[in-house]
Amino acid sequence: MKREGRLPILLVLVAAIAAGAAAAGISALMMQRVVVAPPEKQKMEVVPVTFFYPLGEQTVNLREPGRYLKVGIELEVLAKGGAGVEHHAPKSNKEGGEGKEGAEANLPPLALATKAELDEKRAKILDVVIEELSASSFKDLLTPQGRRQLRERLRTAINRILSSGEVQQVYFTSFLAQ
Repeated sequence: MKREGRLPILLVLVAAIAAGAAAAGISALMMQRVVVAPPEKQKMEVVPVTFFYPLGEQTVNLREPGRYLKVGIELEVLAKGGAGVEHHAPKSNKEGGEGKEGAEANLPPLALATKAELDEKRAKILDVVIEELSASSFKDLLTPQGRRQLRERLRTAINRILSSGEVQQVYFTSFLAQ
């Protein structure tokens, strides 16, 4: 009877050990799956950030004597980041009117850094804009192709100055040639 009494206890003990080993194995496999997640799910996709930057209205003399151009310009800028550019929020500019600070608050840090660079280099940008506008002829500005070429010249000249962003498009918000 001693042997018969030990057999059920031994069977229960072996079954408990087997169940524990199976549970440990399953949990080890589950932990391995959780820890070793596929790298594709962990990568963050970088989305390009574009924003508009107004240069305001510029009035310049054209190549021909007695001719002038009055044009409003706004830039569409792609924020790219860059070496040597501090990533900080730009100083508040009280001249911009209502809503400007709210629009800046919606910009991601990368765009804020690019906007800060545009603000810092504004004098250089306006200088090259005035040079390009002044080099234009009245006759060329009267054609759509001439205005497209002027936009491209402006875009190229401004992009030579920038390091943390790139002008994608130049828009004329007003245009008066006389």
